[in-house]
Amino acid sequence: MYDLHVHVLPGIDDGPEDEETSLKMIEKACLHGTKVLLATPHRKDVTEDSSVPNIRKLLSKLNDECGDIDINLLLGMENHLDVQLPDDLEKGIALSMNDSRYVLIEMPFWGCPDFVEPTLKIIQSRGFVPVLAHPERIEAFQKNVELLDRFIKSGMLSQITGGSLLGYWGEEVRKFTEELVSTRLVHIMASDAHTVDGPREPLLGPAVKTIASMIGERNAHLMVAGIPFAILEDKPCDSMIDALRES
Repeated sequence: MYDLHVHVLPGIDDGPEDEETSLKMIEKACLHGTKVLLATPHRKDVTEDSSVPNIRKLLSKLNDECGDIDINLLLGMENHLDVQLPDDLEKGIALSMNDSRYVLIEMPFWGCPDFVEPTLKIIQSRGFVPVLAHPERIEAFQKNVELLDRFIKSGMLSQITGGSLLGYWGEEVRKFTEELVSTRLVHIMASDAHTVDGPREPLLGPAVKTIASMIGERNAHLMVAGIPFAILEDKPCDSMIDALRES
């Protein structure tokens, strides 16, 4: 499995505070079948309190410290959407997923400001593919699922959090996540892990079982392996998305 949304770098955002905790998260993910973790620190925290060179160094150090842990750490970023994001991507201040065309983007949690759609279109016009983080927890999509459908039809992807299917964000979010899965408005599932234990631990297995019971093991595999692997390799995933949609 490939986990494309993980807050695992120490001391950067609201993830682990120290390297020891980071390594415990990495080891736990590995023990439960994850082969790649994409570290996705919040862009805002990196910009305000750190730097891209610093998080690259942290990632390299963590990879070195993994030792016998059979897992690979790659770098991305959870980019909150604002009008500056297209230019920051061009400058390398904002990061795509493993330097690919795919960009993990967090929509505003509340409301849908006027800049949202035009800014996403600019990002697409510059050759990037927005991957919308946890749409099941975004108010704009909760109130208007057709908006998410329109974004996906324009070429964007979406990534749900495994814990949402398990009820970690409440019953309403769980039901909405099931709706998104059932209507194929989801392409990737990640842990969005922040901690070693609890609802934000770096585990995908339990949620994979839930999705497999809903849409089949093959489709569940596409969401945690096939499509994530294509993203990390900067390859098109249209055929897999079509297969997911048509199943």
